[in-house]
Amino acid sequence: MTKRDSPDHETPRRQPTSSENPPQAQPTNFWTTGKGVLTIVGIALGITAVVMTFILSTLEDETVYDQDAAYLDQPTESVCDLGGVALEGSIGEAPDASWVEHAGAWLPTSDQYGPGELASSGEFSCFEHSPRGMLFAASAYTGQLANPDYWEQDTEFFAGQHAEAHRAEAAELFTTVFSDADSALGGFRLVNYDGKTAQIDMAVTSFDGAETSRTSVLLDMIWVDGDWYIDASADELAVTLEPLSDLIGYQNWSA
Repeated sequence: MTKRDSPDHETPRRQPTSSENPPQAQPTNFWTTGKGVLTIVGIALGITAVVMTFILSTLEDETVYDQDAAYLDQPTESVCDLGGVALEGSIGEAPDASWVEHAGAWLPTSDQYGPGELASSGEFSCFEHSPRGMLFAASAYTGQLANPDYWEQDTEFFAGQHAEAHRAEAAELFTTVFSDADSALGGFRLVNYDGKTAQIDMAVTSFDGAETSRTSVLLDMIWVDGDWYIDASADELAVTLEPLSDLIGYQNWSA
């Protein structure tokens, strides 16, 4: 019988050399490779391009927005032959105005932009067919709407089939919001203007004792029968009131 070798006398096994069994390679981080770095650079350049495009488009929009109105070479169709006709453009810099006190409210007036007529009852009417003419109309209407004393008079600056209903809604809305506070125009922000219709945001500052509050009065305006009015052609009231924390974004417009 062949004598069985004991475990204590086993011949040690030869360990493989590194060339025969190389060590396992560590995982490679893609972002640290040449391709990874190039990818990061490409992403950064892409983000930069998007940001620059956004900035340039914003600047371009502001340039168009700040562009003054383009007047047409045609006679005015205003009810009192006031000013010219501008069917596009914006307001640019706030125009000069002579501020007059009427029924407790300070309202802007201009020989060029209006009002061209002031009725004995206090009705402001006849404004130029232009963005600035629309601004003077919206300012006159807002200044009077925000003054509760004015509601003792008849408000004739709504135009459209729902004018009567809108006057009643506006009276309730404005007297509720402004109550007995002293209110004055503080600024404006032109939203859009196409010659036939417009939307403008008027900022009103109210003082009630030691308290000061601000309100955004968003008006839908319409050119009808040679003058600017608050649009009353739709069922819903074309006036929206929202509280304001400050006047950032508004062009200064006050007495």
